[in-house]
Amino acid sequence: MTTNQLSLFEVDISVPVQLFRIEYTLVEQGGLPFVPEFLLRLLKVSAFPPADIARFFGLTPKEVSTALLPFLQQGELALAADGRVALTDKGLRLFAGDGETPIVKGRKEYRKSFAFDLLAYSFVEHKKQRLESPRCSVVLSSDPSARAESVAGAERAFQHNLFKIYRSGELCGQTDEMQAPELYKVSEVRKERDGYIRFAEAYGLDSETMTFGFIGHAGLTEEDVYITQRSVQLAELVGRCNIETVAAFADGIGDQHTLDLLSAGALDLSRAAQASIATFRAGQAEVEPIYGALQLTRNWDRVERLLSKYAKRKASEDSTEPVSLTWLAPAAHGLWGKCSRHSQALGAFVGSATFKASGQEKSVFNPRLLIPLADQHDDKARRRAFNECKEAESVLHGFVESDALSALEVISLVDSFAIVIYHLVLPDVHPVPVPFGFITEDKRMVRRIEAAVEDKLAEYTEGNVPRYLGALSRNESPQRRRG
Repeated sequence: MTTNQLSLFEVDISVPVQLFRIEYTLVEQGGLPFVPEFLLRLLKVSAFPPADIARFFGLTPKEVSTALLPFLQQGELALAADGRVALTDKGLRLFAGDGETPIVKGRKEYRKSFAFDLLAYSFVEHKKQRLESPRCSVVLSSDPSARAESVAGAERAFQHNLFKIYRSGELCGQTDEMQAPELYKVSEVRKERDGYIRFAEAYGLDSETMTFGFIGHAGLTEEDVYITQRSVQLAELVGRCNIETVAAFADGIGDQHTLDLLSAGALDLSRAAQASIATFRAGQAEVEPIYGALQLTRNWDRVERLLSKYAKRKASEDSTEPVSLTWLAPAAHGLWGKCSRHSQALGAFVGSATFKASGQEKSVFNPRLLIPLADQHDDKARRRAFNECKEAESVLHGFVESDALSALEVISLVDSFAIVIYHLVLPDVHPVPVPFGFITEDKRMVRRIEAAVEDKLAEYTEGNVPRYLGALSRNESPQRRRG
């Protein structure tokens, strides 16, 4: 990534792969043992009687006979009428390209495992790119027929990718020849197991050209198939345009900086690229702009500094009651948490609940991670939350999603700080959400944000069901627990 590219959203893409055990035979070129090699090199210079050959190498007549016999049987040497041994035309072909060293061909059997993706049957160097779990990622789907006929597809792909496999060192352990060994036959192809390979994709802004796009794409070799599938899956998960929802919440809490960025009816690229510190009018709350997803390293470092700062401050107080720490997840799209950094962030969030001071751990925060559900019966979303948020499963809470909160991701510590990230969805412009927002320690602003969120959570939804559903259980929905 170059310095003029600002990453805004990261998403891990998982590609379905199958590992196959393949038995095959190669026709390989190789050198000869020392004596046979120099025997042939001598005879290339001139024909000699066996007795002269024996004297030249210091061998017995029997040893010379043993060395000559294989070449005589294969027609590469012949015994002339005058008793001399000479190379035949077939024997001369051992010196390919008028070389000085004879090269022979031989068949060698191998049994090795090879991985191919199920999108385009690209060869996957699984020693470099290990098979992984698709957890916390966008999973690309393969054609059902590709799975049903994967053994035949793998055999074709093995033969088609033979040179690439050879150059990887996985075919026969060598890569020094410019041309792969000849494939004599494939004896058996057997599927061993299924898996996935992951690609971390970053979507961002080029501050020079002021254009958005995926940065440093590193997908499959068959790029067109990969990009097409990626586009299909992202389109299903990105959600609907929500610029009005973002603007409405910003207006409700007095977030003028965000309203300015959206004044043109879309995210103002010039303002977003140039603003590192917001400029405020008199009386406006103090906020520090933040661009990109919270889980990005540069942003999460700022989150951890805040958590550490207030944990240390709380640990030094006499109060023994932990303070409520809330992380509200967005509902505007299905891509939240679909990256490897997500697990690390969750672990840090839960781990911040205790602070070690004077050799003793003190409970300073009472964390909760609020997960949006379609309704109180949404077991699918609940199970997904426990699968993708394992590091925070002890603090998972549910709420029935609200349009007013759908674009929001908020981390707040009561009466201390708030981090607001708007997940702007413009599917006709961006294939993924464009997160941006601010950090504030202005207590007035923090209270406005907390009040706006808590007022919505305190509502009752259809059927007189409270929007806030409380702690989630792995095995049952909130509604059944109440019953």
